[in-house]
Amino acid sequence: MKIFTVLISICITSSVLFSCRVSGYITDPQSVERQKKMHGYRTGVNIGEGSLLVASSIFAVFTGVTLYPDPQSQSFKKMMLNNQSGDTLFVNMITDWHWRDSSFCDIRDIVLPPYKAAKVIVPMGVAYNVFFRNDFNAPDDEKLEINTSQTRRLKLKPGNLKPVNVQSN
Repeated sequence: MKIFTVLISICITSSVLFSCRVSGYITDPQSVERQKKMHGYRTGVNIGEGSLLVASSIFAVFTGVTLYPDPQSQSFKKMMLNNQSGDTLFVNMITDWHWRDSSFCDIRDIVLPPYKAAKVIVPMGVAYNVFFRNDFNAPDDEKLEINTSQTRRLKLKPGNLKPVNVQSN
């Protein structure tokens, strides 16, 4: 029983530590704060469900009654943005989905170094327009349209798509 308790605490601690990353490549302060809030909410839900499952397992051991809670549907997930070019990419992810404070859940000003990847937390089932370019002063962005329920990893390489003339801040 003691080994079981130690293993559970090690698993919970390691999962919390490894999930506590917010991308260091985001330079917009509002986007960074929104990422931290979404990450905190996602981590809280995961820890709450894990604790409830452990408590129900302990309850089942002592009483013989199994009461396992239904898992809550996932509302946020991690998505990887991979820069597959030898240039730094400037990325903006724009959506019409609202976060709690009625602001849009946009992720702006992601600066991806060459051949690096960034983890971002995105809401599930939301459509994003991803604009990226390899020259900060370029007048045209390349555009991808994605749905977060279908995309887990996004590979970005300039020159593969048709540029879109977009004014960016």
